[in-house]
Order: sequence, then C-alpha cells, then structure tokens
Amino acid sequence: MQKFIELLRVFAADFISVQNVVNLRAMSWYTRQELRQFRNPWTENTHKYILNLFEANWGGVAYTVLGISALLVVGIFLDMLLKRVMLFVATRFVAITKLTWAKHILQSRVFNSFVHLTTLLLMRALTPFVMYPYPKVLDYLGKGFELLFILIMAQFIFRLIDAILYISDYENSYKTVALRTFGQLMKVVGVFFVVLIIISVIFNVKPLNIFTTLGAVTAILLLIFRDAILGFVTGLQIASSRTVKVGDWISVPKHNIEGLVKEINLISAKVQNFDKTVSSIPTFELINTEVKNFEPMRNTNTRRIKRAIMFNVSSFRFLGAEDLEQYKEVRLLSGYINEKQEQYDQYNAMWDAKPNANLNSKKLTNIGLFRKYTELYLHEHEKISKNDVIMVRQMEVTPQGMPLEIWCFTTTTMMLEYEAIKADIFDHLLTASKEFGLEVSTVINLKNEQ
Repeated sequence: MQKFIELLRVFAADFISVQNVVNLRAMSWYTRQELRQFRNPWTENTHKYILNLFEANWGGVAYTVLGISALLVVGIFLDMLLKRVMLFVATRFVAITKLTWAKHILQSRVFNSFVHLTTLLLMRALTPFVMYPYPKVLDYLGKGFELLFILIMAQFIFRLIDAILYISDYENSYKTVALRTFGQLMKVVGVFFVVLIIISVIFNVKPLNIFTTLGAVTAILLLIFRDAILGFVTGLQIASSRTVKVGDWISVPKHNIEGLVKEINLISAKVQNFDKTVSSIPTFELINTEVKNFEPMRNTNTRRIKRAIMFNVSSFRFLGAEDLEQYKEVRLLSGYINEKQEQYDQYNAMWDAKPNANLNSKKLTNIGLFRKYTELYLHEHEKISKNDVIMVRQMEVTPQGMPLEIWCFTTTTMMLEYEAIKADIFDHLLTASKEFGLEVSTVINLKNEQ
C-alpha cells in the first residue's frame, strides 16, 4: 500500500503537477529504484530476446528504436480511436442540442486538441513500462513529452480562443471588436510565453533568469509590439464607445476609403470598398482619425439627398396675372397661389400700388414659385420620408448663379433604389424648371450627401 501511495505521488508530481508547468522547470523522471515498479514479463522477455539477436553495443539501440516505434504506433492508434469516439459524441451532442457555441467549438477543433492531450498523458504513463531498462532514454523522452504537452496545450488554448471569437462574430456586436483584439493579443502573449517555456525546458534554465535578461531589451520589445498594444487599446475603446464594428458602412476621409468593414483585428482593419477592392489601415486609425459611420443611417432605413441646382439669376422674373392663371392649373400650386394672391392683394390694396409697378407691390416670382413647387413635390413623393427634414433653400449667390439646395431623406438605403429615386426627382425638377422660365447653369453635388 505504501508503494502504491508513493507511486501515485510520483505521478501527481511528475505527470499532471501544476507546479511543473507553472514553475517551468524540467521534469525529472524516475530513478532506478522507482523504475522497479514498472518491471513486467513482456518487457523483460522482449529485452532479452533483442539483446541476444544483436551485439552488446547494438542491442540497446535496437531495443530503444523498437520500443519508441511501438509506442508511436500505440499512440497513433489510441489518438485515432479516441478522436472517433470523442467527435462522434460531440457531433451527436451538437445535433441534438443545436447550441451555437457548441457548434463553433466543434468547428474550431477544440476536441481534437483535447484528444491529443489525453493521448499524450496515456502515452506518458505507458512509456515507463516499456523503456525502464534505459533510464537515460526515459529522461530524454520525458523532456520530449513535456515539450509536446506545452505545444498541444498552447494549441488547445488558441483553438478555444478561436471558438470564442467565432461565437462573438456570430453575434456581431460592438463587444466583438474587443474580444477579437483581446483574443489576438492573448495569442501573441501566449506564443511569447510558449517560446520562453520551451527554452527553459530545453536548456534547463530558470524562467526568472530569462525574464531578467529580457528586462534589458524591454524597449526593443515595446517597439516590436507597438502596433499590437495600440490595436488592443483601440479595440477596448471601440467596444466601450461603440464607434464601429464588423459589417458597418464607414468612410475614412484621410485615407480616401469608403466601404464595409470586413475585419478588425489586433494590427489592422480591412475595409471592402464599393469597387470591390480591399483597403487596410492600422486599427488605431479608427480612433485617431475621422471615421464616419453610416450604420445609424442604415438602421433608420433612411438616406439623405443633398444636392443643389444652379440657376442663372438673369432668368428670374416677376409673374403676372396671366402667368398665375396658367400655373393655377398645376395641382400642387393652385392652393398656394390662391392663398398668396389673397395676401398680396390685401397688401397692394392697402398701399394702392399700381398693377404694373413691380417694385411698389408684392408679386410672386418664378424662382419662388418653383421653390414652393419643389417642396410640395417632395412632400408628396412616396419614396421620401415624411418623418425627416424636407427642405428647399436658396444658397449664397455665386458668379455662376444661385444654388437652390434640395435636402430630404429617402425611405431606403439600398444603393440602386436610392440612386434611382434621386435620379427620378432631379430628372423631373430639371425639366420642370423650364416650365417656370428658369435657366439651369449646373447641378452641384454637395459634400456629405449621404
């Protein structure tokens, strides 16, 4: 019983001891006295048989090669068997429960890494029963098992991080950016520590000594990981301020970029432009520079039209009684003209203005009537949002003429529909302006039309 307890103590301290992994010290396998616990007839008979077949100097080499080969075959068989069983159970579980997170964990091959870890632990427990005649070889194998354990554990953690990122991408929220940048930072730090542990194991160097050496090159490391650190901080800021996320339609004027955000990672952000090209900018540029996010516009399903028509001022004129009678036949203007005529008649009667004295009376103008017609036309248009601003205003007169700006919002944000609505409106207005005797100089596309 005492020997059994001692054997368990050795396994606990050597195979799965957290101290061996955390303290990053090389595992010491069994002494010759402890190896007696693993003696068995199969190994003894095989060892004697091989020694009889070869000379004394080559018998140990042959047995070592044969023993390691046998362990590899058994390990591959165990890994395939466990993988089949584990994946079958996991697949059935995902199919029955239909859990999204379980599906992503399965697709990220987290279970495969878990199977490799299980196989490695089983092989490490089995190795002393085969290789106990050669403790030195057993020590080298122990170090090899430790290195494999570190690599597979790192693979397991990295795949688990990927699964978490896939789950967050499925939700596609602002927290996704923080998780992605944090996950990638964890991978970078993880690779750094894995390399550190491997060096510690191979050369039997204490990690503290390695950290002391690294302290002298901290400035270099900061320069190397500068973009990674800035990207990580940017990811946290984006997540907290909710400025941008994957799938948003953004514009970065500094870099002349406009399109859909395809990826935000630790180092760079990828934006697919509307010409199908992909632009990459440093992640921290999403905070340091002006970024216009059109996603709120898409969420409200409205998109602004902001465009001006330039009119020649020399085509502006007062409208006479005959002109007004003609325009009264326009359905949209008849009520407005009657209302204005009544107001102006009262004003003109009060001042006893002569009918032909344009400067002594109030009269409607062709540009003013066209401005009102445009406003009423937009209010009646079925594709223009009535819950948002509809405005037709005169801008500052320039040497080219006077701009009349149209400001309204469509009831769709889809590119093709939006452009079709805008084209129909200005096709009509440009043609209708001739009916008011107006001369068009040009049409101005104002900045930030969207």
